[in-house]
Amino acid sequence: MTRVVAGLALVALGSGACTDDGGSDGTGPDGGSPAGASATERTVETRVSFGVLTGRLPSDARQRLSSQVGAVVDGWIDAAYVGGDYPRRDFSDAWPGFTAGAQQEAHHDRALMSNEDVGDRIDGVELHKSTVKLDVLAVKQHPVGVTARVFVGFRTTGDVEREVRVRGRLFLTHTDRGWRVFGYDVTKGDA
Repeated sequence: MTRVVAGLALVALGSGACTDDGGSDGTGPDGGSPAGASATERTVETRVSFGVLTGRLPSDARQRLSSQVGAVVDGWIDAAYVGGDYPRRDFSDAWPGFTAGAQQEAHHDRALMSNEDVGDRIDGVELHKSTVKLDVLAVKQHPVGVTARVFVGFRTTGDVEREVRVRGRLFLTHTDRGWRVFGYDVTKGDA
């Protein structure tokens, strides 16, 4: 299994409370909710739930955050793995919702961060499972950083038929363009 750690993710992990990873006492609710709708029709909806919540975040803010971050993660999952027409070679738009720096890093890691490694040898993708657990750092009842723990399971069809699992963490910050992925720690491999 390939493992890549983005440089920003290492900095984020090493700096403790200053990161978007709100590692604390785990007091957040665990009720899942479907993420925002994607551009492609899916048979499986992404389930978004909360993990560790550091600080206080009102229920309405949690619901809004779940929807917004879920839409960013779904945008990546759809563009990189399960959406679009296959066979294909072009995955240049596989990282919507990523900052410019994270897009460049993901482009270098495109065999990991998309289906670029098999895209021209498959004719479809069947999504089995998609879950996101949000660890949130809130200050003054406002989310300031999120770590989205992601799991995606799918099967490719065509010349390359295999079960694939993508799991890891996306590190998000809020910008004037909404929530954006600035780093990641992701693995991808056969089931």
